[in-house]
Amino acid sequence: MEKIDVIIPTLKRPDHLRRCLEALKLQQKQADQIVVGVRADDDVTRAVINEYEAVLPVRAVEARGVGVVGSMNSCLKECHAEWIVLLDDDVEIPPHWLKVMLGHVHSTPGIVGASGRDILMDDPEMRRNEPLTENVGRIHLYGRVTGAHHHGGGKPRMVDVLRGSNCLYQGDFLRSCGFEAGLRGKGAQVNWELALALQARQRKLRMIFDPTVHVIHNVAPRHDNDNLHRAGFNFEATSDIAYNETYVALSHGRGIIRWTLPLWHFCVGSHLCPGLARAVDFVLRPSSKPMQRFAATLTGRLGAFKACLSRSQTRERLLSEQAAAPAR
Repeated sequence: MEKIDVIIPTLKRPDHLRRCLEALKLQQKQADQIVVGVRADDDVTRAVINEYEAVLPVRAVEARGVGVVGSMNSCLKECHAEWIVLLDDDVEIPPHWLKVMLGHVHSTPGIVGASGRDILMDDPEMRRNEPLTENVGRIHLYGRVTGAHHHGGGKPRMVDVLRGSNCLYQGDFLRSCGFEAGLRGKGAQVNWELALALQARQRKLRMIFDPTVHVIHNVAPRHDNDNLHRAGFNFEATSDIAYNETYVALSHGRGIIRWTLPLWHFCVGSHLCPGLARAVDFVLRPSSKPMQRFAATLTGRLGAFKACLSRSQTRERLLSEQAAAPAR
């Protein structure tokens, strides 16, 4: 019988982790192992895990490396199952989540992952009135990536990118790719999901997004400087997101999208990381700190180009040295 492992990275958010584990306890299809990435100084999380060891196959794994990517890579080393679930510690999946996601990945050849729609609880009244769209989780050839899975409506369908808050992946695929360790950020290194998506795209694999499966996302506070999606601004965090967008595109993009992705970012971008077309913010949104956002974004993008160029030059030098080395 196929096995399922669950990875939950966390950092000193015990109440949220309890709710996440309670939801796992109620699953119609139970996981075989739940590994929680825990920092060495995080005693409050270890106490929560001790509470659930008698009712769930849960254990702590020491999180090494930087941020959530370091934590997930530490946990991934302990996962050998056919399927691996990734959950944020502040989500509550419905009882049928795991059973439905497994059904999706078994439904069609070439499906490598699946996820549901996370219902953000930061402002429930506003979220209830937001319009839904079917254009989520797509990587368009002209360079735009549409995320916003929490706005997703319609029926289950194939997509290019999954939401990292709740997703199930084929274990062999995840182990072969790992989580991109070259991303910037001290806590939540944004765009690790896009790195996985581009690697799946290279292999002609697809994913399924099911907006009919609703996941409660409690949007817990973060301990790092990335509160950009929560109405804040921080120069370093903005620069990190821009760096990661460009770094992932250049590192894992293939064919035309390797260039259209960064071109879209530079020309259009987003409100968080504006491109040239967002210069209108200087007039329409002067209070949103457009000058600082442009400066942070440009700093990040240039940094990514330099890092990728340096890595390419190093690789070429090593290949040249190997070719020039005398045979023994």
